[in-house]
Amino acid sequence: MVNMKKSVVQEKSKGILLFAFNTNAVDYVKIAERSAQLAKSTLDLQITLVTDSPSTNPIFDHVIQVDNTLQNYKPGQSNYVWRNGDRYRAYELSPYDETILIDSDYLILDDSILNLFEQDFDYRIMTHNQTPDNAWNETMGIFGLQYQWATVILFKKTKKSKMLFDLAGRIQRNYGYYINLYHIRGSQFRNDYAFTIANNILNGYNQEMSDGIPWKMLTFAKGISSLTIKDKIVTVKELDKAYLIPKQNIHVMDKNYLLTDNFENFVRTVCA
Repeated sequence: MVNMKKSVVQEKSKGILLFAFNTNAVDYVKIAERSAQLAKSTLDLQITLVTDSPSTNPIFDHVIQVDNTLQNYKPGQSNYVWRNGDRYRAYELSPYDETILIDSDYLILDDSILNLFEQDFDYRIMTHNQTPDNAWNETMGIFGLQYQWATVILFKKTKKSKMLFDLAGRIQRNYGYYINLYHIRGSQFRNDYAFTIANNILNGYNQEMSDGIPWKMLTFAKGISSLTIKDKIVTVKELDKAYLIPKQNIHVMDKNYLLTDNFENFVRTVCA
């Protein structure tokens, strides 16, 4: 008689990773705290914050402090700084087997992103973007390289994923060389460019978007006066226009709005 031992397959850990570095103009950590509340309420996953500032907010299951000296300046406004460097360290720093890496201004209001983890992939990057009125599918440089958005990246701890983040790190450290190589205008470092180029190199300079997230990201790029929600309909009021949309994940680029009491009340309503 042969004794058969029951095999146990350990469930892979999943979690959300946010990078937030405060500047003289914007409290990105506070925005990350509010974004994390929405994400945890919707997805019920652990959340890790990567920052250079101490945070004791209990919404974060882990806080990892790192140094980040890279600074960018808004064109024509040398006093407006943002610090978006070292995103390539996400693979190294993530405590999870499977990670949802998001910008702090990406608001998770539905659980569609979890369904992707049921598929076989190394990483997925947001590829298609749109505003409420128009498609926003840009290309990069004179070669027309299809733009990808580092706003949302899903990745598993695999060899190919590690190569993607290692390449993005090399591109950040040698940014001038790579933007000249790809004939990209502007000298300000952008994670979107770094990960687009890294993905292009890793896939043999193939323009096929097999590593893209298979839906469009809805982006509000203008100033926002309010967000409200009722009966699973989100009302987004810009300064001159209002939109009623089904409850879904949205990208809100107005950082000043994300620090307002109105947005804090919106978060409380969604998480209630």
